[in-house]
Amino acid sequence: MVMRKTIFLSAAIMLAGLVSAQDNKPVVILQTTGKVGLISKGKSKATLVVSGAVANPSSALKLGKGASALVYCGGQYKTIKDTEKAELSSICSNAPATQRMDIDHDLGEMIMAAVDMVAVAKARGDGWVRGVTDPKKGGDGWGTGVTDPKKGSDGWGTGVTDPKKGSDGWGTGVTDPKKGSDGWGGKGSSIRLVMPFGLVQKGRVCFSWSKPETKDPYRLEILDEKGTLVHAQSTLDTFLCIDLAGINLMPDRPYSWHVKVIGAKNLLSNDLIFGVGQEKDREEVLKYASYSNNAGNPELLALSKAIALEKEDWFYDAQLIYSDLQKTNPSNLVKIMHAAFWKRYGYGLLSEKVTRGN
Repeated sequence: MVMRKTIFLSAAIMLAGLVSAQDNKPVVILQTTGKVGLISKGKSKATLVVSGAVANPSSALKLGKGASALVYCGGQYKTIKDTEKAELSSICSNAPATQRMDIDHDLGEMIMAAVDMVAVAKARGDGWVRGVTDPKKGGDGWGTGVTDPKKGSDGWGTGVTDPKKGSDGWGTGVTDPKKGSDGWGGKGSSIRLVMPFGLVQKGRVCFSWSKPETKDPYRLEILDEKGTLVHAQSTLDTFLCIDLAGINLMPDRPYSWHVKVIGAKNLLSNDLIFGVGQEKDREEVLKYASYSNNAGNPELLALSKAIALEKEDWFYDAQLIYSDLQKTNPSNLVKIMHAAFWKRYGYGLLSEKVTRGN
């Protein structure tokens, strides 16, 4: 288990500081049924909202007949129904003094981290959130519900560490989405590995990487902790699916992998570290996620599983859940959470791709 607590320390550092300690936190609308609208402070007209909307706590929700909304605020999940108008300030004002440390708490914290991350990105004009509702068009906020972070008048869009200054741990070392030419889309002279890293199951795992400017085949190499080659395979694609059970990797041992281009010595990727986890440990993680009070909501339960897996270094499996959600139900909430996942680990271009629904 030492590997899990040391190799992936940098990933944990990336998460630190993303959720700023602000008193006026936004309200995230997780699910709506029926006709639900948002009324901004000082306004009388409501704007329709959907899953993933982010609202200023000074706003109010207007519910049509039989409509309901599940919101997250003040560390709590609250269902609003049987009312025509609900002031968010009163609904979210009675947060408990202490929060339970459970899967719902973990999910809520990651939702707020993703919201803060998007707010910062929109304030600086980052390309990776251009698929998220534009604050200029979304009534009182991006995702339909928050005052424009550029104006900073909602009390929470400001005060988050600026990624440009590189002090938040996640905004540095990421390929600029505006330039986007370094090893992606058949351009550039470098190869960027994507997945896997962290723990994986002992079975079929798909290794993937970026596409540089080359038509030559790739050679994927897996090495043990001593640097000894344990497996090598060639392909013309930018992915390769391998049955790890067939190459006899030992559980809880660190392995590294990289990709090179046959015939081009200068085209060599970075290295990523992964290991084969114990299935009983993975089952325990999924069992923990199943205790969610949101278990009856398929989208929130799936997000809970992804967060629980990521928390215990099962990054590959977490990404598979996000990808499945992206294909079957690309709501605004799914886009934000999936984009934030990629952004946490430095994949700005992939963040931009998922916000576009690709």
